[in-house]
Amino acid sequence: LRKLKKAAADAAPKVFASSGNAWHSLSCPASELNLGVTLACGQSFRWRQLEQEGYWAGVHADKVWLLRRPNEACIEFQVYPPSSSAASDQQVLEDYLRLNGPTLESLYAGWSASDPVFRSVCSQFPDVRVRLLRQQPLENLFSFICSSNNNIARISQLVEKLCKHFGQQICIVDGREYHGFPQLSALCSPEAEPRLRELGFGYRAKFVVESARRLLDLGGADWLHSLRGSAQPDEIRRCLTKEFTGVGRKVADCVCLMSLDQLHLVPVDVHVMRIARSLYGLPASTKSLTESAYQSISDFFPSLWQPHAGWAHTVLFAADLARFQHLKSPAIVDEVKPASLSTETPADAAADGEVESKKLEAERPPAKSGQGTRKRKR
Repeated sequence: LRKLKKAAADAAPKVFASSGNAWHSLSCPASELNLGVTLACGQSFRWRQLEQEGYWAGVHADKVWLLRRPNEACIEFQVYPPSSSAASDQQVLEDYLRLNGPTLESLYAGWSASDPVFRSVCSQFPDVRVRLLRQQPLENLFSFICSSNNNIARISQLVEKLCKHFGQQICIVDGREYHGFPQLSALCSPEAEPRLRELGFGYRAKFVVESARRLLDLGGADWLHSLRGSAQPDEIRRCLTKEFTGVGRKVADCVCLMSLDQLHLVPVDVHVMRIARSLYGLPASTKSLTESAYQSISDFFPSLWQPHAGWAHTVLFAADLARFQHLKSPAIVDEVKPASLSTETPADAAADGEVESKKLEAERPPAKSGQGTRKRKR
């Protein structure tokens, strides 16, 4: 009877209220991190701003994290379920936010010194203080498989559905359920693909299931994690595009940058191509993002921003998003006069996604007859 009661207690949802728990402080000046921009600029898709509660909530490493900034000097966090050591939780958060790496002040200064356009962007958007998140490779891979032909809001919805319907519940905090990222076995089940289609994944359902099965064959999440920090980034990229359905060059570069420590790589989509052409004057040989155009852009930016070119690209990407244009400082006069600091038009922001070259993005399904193809991707 005692064992049955314990099993029932373990199976019951764990319920917490943030108001009854202490917040842990972590020294992190506002100049080193803008929570709202960093968590909502299309790196990770698990974070939500809960304005009424006054914090950002998200899932990382199978725990629920609440983050807020009470002042300019620090951020505060809560973790659920609580661990026995706040210090160990802080280490996880510091690693996720790369707080043990270079400071933003030093990075921004270096990029600004080598790139007048970057310096202009920083002067116009002084509050766009973006840290590159160090994500878990498994979640990062499947999140960007879901990114095919999608915008940030839509990707976030799909990733949330993936976790809610295939992941295990972690706990309930302030009345909201939170789920961990699914185990590969759950995504490989016979019911997975039809269920994903019911949930609105469309052709991506097949990509998710086939990639999960292949990853399981290769050794699972541990195998993927073993690629982190490799001295052969080109080989990692080739491996990802070869082994996983729905992974083209851009998705592979996103995974390499955001979770496999290849900080020099610059993922290129149509949005980044517009930045390269509008702000940097790169020649527009074609309207679409061909493989040669991708290569020229991905070679150009690292020549300006090494060794953290992918991080610098994330800053420009965030500053260019329509959702952050309210952060632009009206008092600043451009040091450099690009065609437009924001290459994203209202029409772009309203679109669901944007078309990239079929040659480059082999994961795209054939367009149906009579169906529009103008999309804007992440």
